[in-house]
Amino acid sequence: IIQFPFIGALAYFVTKLIPGEDEVVKYEPLYLDENLITQAPSIALGNAKKELLHLGTYAEKSFDLAYRYIVNQEEKLAEKGHKTEEKAINTIDDQLTKYLIRLSSEALSPKESESLTNILDSSRDLERIGDHAESLINLTDYLIRKKVVFSDNALAELEDIYQQTATFVKDALRSVEEDNQELAAELEQRHKAIEKLEKKLRKTHISRLNKGECTPQAGVNFIDIISHYTRVADHAMNLAEKVQLEQI
Repeated sequence: IIQFPFIGALAYFVTKLIPGEDEVVKYEPLYLDENLITQAPSIALGNAKKELLHLGTYAEKSFDLAYRYIVNQEEKLAEKGHKTEEKAINTIDDQLTKYLIRLSSEALSPKESESLTNILDSSRDLERIGDHAESLINLTDYLIRKKVVFSDNALAELEDIYQQTATFVKDALRSVEEDNQELAAELEQRHKAIEKLEKKLRKTHISRLNKGECTPQAGVNFIDIISHYTRVADHAMNLAEKVQLEQI
């Protein structure tokens, strides 16, 4: 009984001393072997593509955390989101860029040189997805401070476009990993569907505003969120287009 008041403090110290899985994740490149640049440039290029996909897993994760923060508004999700973007995505993107620049000076075939350039471009796209996730987290911070609340209908619509976009990003990365041109071609139509959905949601949300079912502040922020989602889909589509053109 005497120790009851200290349980909270003991739990805190134990958590710090024995970190869980989230604390020991290494936010660093996995496949960038410097020795391969000069010894086996073609293999180094293949590893760079693997690293691009590794970067993609963190882009997916940051996007997921941003959405969950909007819905649950748990501070822990925001912290993980910032950590994923700042320590994982930015670090891997930076190291991959430097690796590819050094590799570009080695003897590569024209096809390999084209692939290198497109891996570099794709890394930028994935980094931008992380930036959009970061912006969504910051926007949610604003919503919490201003006590902006979305209606149930608005939340359902956000879930719909989020799920479509998240699946789209996952499949775009899969098309790169598998060099799946059929899947990449399918994504072109799904990309148009997401754009069409965004336009539809804009109209329905404006209708809610006109009926007084939603506050003007919530309306503006809802539009901002779905705009980020379509931009994320745009960046993922850039990867799929490279697969279609056999450029990556």
